[in-house]
Amino acid sequence: MASGLLVYPFGFNSATVKRFCENSDIYYAGDCQIGWGYMLAIVGVITSITIKSPLLLKKKKKKKKSEVLLNTINKNLMLCQN
Repeated sequence: MASGLLVYPFGFNSATVKRFCENSDIYYAGDCQIGWGYMLAIVGVITSITIKSPLLLKKKKKKKKSEVLLNTINKNLMLCQN
């Protein structure tokens, strides 16, 4: 989605857009206006990145059940040997 939002303004340089929006160029809309949908999409991408980034970094490694079972057995064996 973010890459699509970055590439979208390259269309302002096309002949069709220049015909309707005089003086338009890449990342400059000329006499036209960019709609609210585009702006809200940018806000949505930024929001999703800021919300998901801490969650991805905080991801903990879960122990497998077999590891927990082996650790328990080893502890019990050590107690029996003493």
